[in-house]
Amino acid sequence: MTDNPTERLRQRIRDNRNSLNIARLPDKTKEAFIALANEEFCEDYGMAFREILNSYFEHNAMKSLFFQNIDAKLDHIIESISQTEQKEEEPETRKIKLVNGKRIDLKGGE
Repeated sequence: MTDNPTERLRQRIRDNRNSLNIARLPDKTKEAFIALANEEFCEDYGMAFREILNSYFEHNAMKSLFFQNIDAKLDHIIESISQTEQKEEEPETRKIKLVNGKRIDLKGGE
């Protein structure tokens, strides 16, 4: 075996295919992950990682449903507003017909 640390690490990874090596992990994130694994998963990093992934996928699914519902509600609001605007644009044509045959517009016109 060689004294090169990089080669030793590569050999360890090849020997244990279930291992995971993450580079460039911020110190605070690493500390938080280790604390989570130690407290909630009895130092089982694999199960802690699995739970984080499950939470991530659930979060994305919920976020997707939330935005789908928002889109449907916004479509309904836009439709209601456009219907209201159309009603305002169309003047009411209600008229009263008198006994003598004369028609009177409710807005006062004849």
